[in-house]
Amino acid sequence: MKNKYFKVFNEFKRKKILVLGDFILDEYVYGETERISREAPVLILKYSNTTYLAGGGANPVMNIKDLGATPVPVSLVGNDSYSNIILKILEDKKIDISFIIRDDNYTLPVKTRIMAGSVHTVKQQIVRIDKYHEMQILKEKEEELINIIEKIKDKVDAILVSDYDGGIITKRIINYINKIAKQGMKVVVDSRYSLKHFRYIVTATPNETEAGPIAGIESYEEKDVETVIRKMKNVLKSKGMVITRGSKGMVVFENGKIFKIPRFGSDEIVDVSGAGDTVASIITLSISCGLSIYDAAFLANIGGGLVVMKRGVATVTQTELKEALKKC
Repeated sequence: MKNKYFKVFNEFKRKKILVLGDFILDEYVYGETERISREAPVLILKYSNTTYLAGGGANPVMNIKDLGATPVPVSLVGNDSYSNIILKILEDKKIDISFIIRDDNYTLPVKTRIMAGSVHTVKQQIVRIDKYHEMQILKEKEEELINIIEKIKDKVDAILVSDYDGGIITKRIINYINKIAKQGMKVVVDSRYSLKHFRYIVTATPNETEAGPIAGIESYEEKDVETVIRKMKNVLKSKGMVITRGSKGMVVFENGKIFKIPRFGSDEIVDVSGAGDTVASIITLSISCGLSIYDAAFLANIGGGLVVMKRGVATVTQTELKEALKKC
């Protein structure tokens, strides 16, 4: 059984995945704990350094690259300093950024995590500051994004929509994605807020909290999981469905059958940031290689289990997947 997965790994390098998503810059500000402030009962930190990672819809781009495939990012950034940083991160990774649009009216969302600790301890996150600028993208930029996808869709093997509610995945763009999905384009969707509007996709990757409302069931128990996943598939008119369940693994619905995949890894989770991006990336890439939704989810479950053992918005490599698969 494992042989088919190892064969698919060899196919990764030949695949191009279009990633349409809201980019977010993850900023980590590190400091050493000095003392308690006299002004208020808070820690005073001695600033050490700042690092940046590609988050939001840019994280699947990094995942796909690290898995050995070719990501084709399609997104919108501004002309602010944070936008420049995220583009440099992608360029340094030798990722083509020619389909990323610049917009003077757009400001890149940033998540700033303050990391504190003593000199000899691991730094812990003590607060997160989110910088979001609520805005609607201009119609001409919306049109430009659609035109880009239309131009390059026949040159890619699948599309991953990574929707972080940053304003880029508009209703018009969703309708366009639904149209090309109905025509046969392989589309996988990871959407926190707009999943109910997608149709004819291969699959989606919601977690349990996101899945319930789409099925019309806000709160549900273990016995209701199969009902929820079946209803979701019907609502989205998808080929199948995957629900991620954290420590309970995954549930997959495909060809009228329900499959439960137990969690991979240990209970010692380090950081769940970006785990969903890793899962969506592996599923999209695996499906583009011809794997079933179940087999794609099986590999993604391993990848998710690996990435939660890393700090920050991390990725997994093909080598790490192979080594983990040998132990299954």
